[in-house]
Amino acid sequence: MKHELYMKEQEAMQKKLADTIAENLQRQKSKKEGQYLKLQQEVEDGKLLAKELHEKLELQNQSKARQYSRMHEEWTAEVFHKLNDPILNEVQALDGSKRSAERAEAYQKFLDITNKKGGLFRDIIIESEYNPLQDAKFLSHRTVLDDPVKRVIRRREEEDAIARDGANMASEDQSGGAGYASKQQIGRVDNLDVKLWSQGVFESTPYGYFHKMMSSTASSEGSKTYASRVKLDHYNVETGAEVVSQELPKGKRTNFDGYTIPQTTIQLR
Repeated sequence: MKHELYMKEQEAMQKKLADTIAENLQRQKSKKEGQYLKLQQEVEDGKLLAKELHEKLELQNQSKARQYSRMHEEWTAEVFHKLNDPILNEVQALDGSKRSAERAEAYQKFLDITNKKGGLFRDIIIESEYNPLQDAKFLSHRTVLDDPVKRVIRRREEEDAIARDGANMASEDQSGGAGYASKQQIGRVDNLDVKLWSQGVFESTPYGYFHKMMSSTASSEGSKTYASRVKLDHYNVETGAEVVSQELPKGKRTNFDGYTIPQTTIQLR
């Protein structure tokens, strides 16, 4: 009798324990599923947010592209054509034969001064001898433009000018109408003063040491810097054994422990 009661109690306890374990497992499973659903919802929300941001960025890029396109069209119409078309019309109206004759005359001047002087430098122009810039002709056209690219900068300058005018008016009121005039800087601040161009003061100019060197002539009594032993003739080139011997002289004879190397039998002809 007692054994049967004990067995029933054990069965009841095991059943209760099994139910508790099953309930705990179900609770953990439900908790994990809830966490999974929460994370999945966060991922979906992130996808929606990314999609919205992508759409906004795409709309922003399209708007910026349309703005650049309108600005380019406006710049082409208001700046490029207003400057290019008049010059293009003037170029097309030029006489081709006259321009060819002028170019031929300028080229002949260049050949004459080259044959006379022997060498020209692009960065050194001595106007008393030859000035190539006199033969260069330019076409120019000036007009009032409204550049859309510089519109923001121009508005900023206008605002700064208004602010300066307001500050000047305030200073005039405080000083009793004496006025304030700012000194305008003319030219660049790093320009070389003309007084330094005189001889013996500042010689690093086109009319300084370099001009003296180019205008001077070589003499036997002078420096040997200008002397040259090279025959510069592209049409009559010297050849022969003597020229090769001067260009590539023989080396020194070498002895090894008293043994003399015999002379070579190779001869240059």
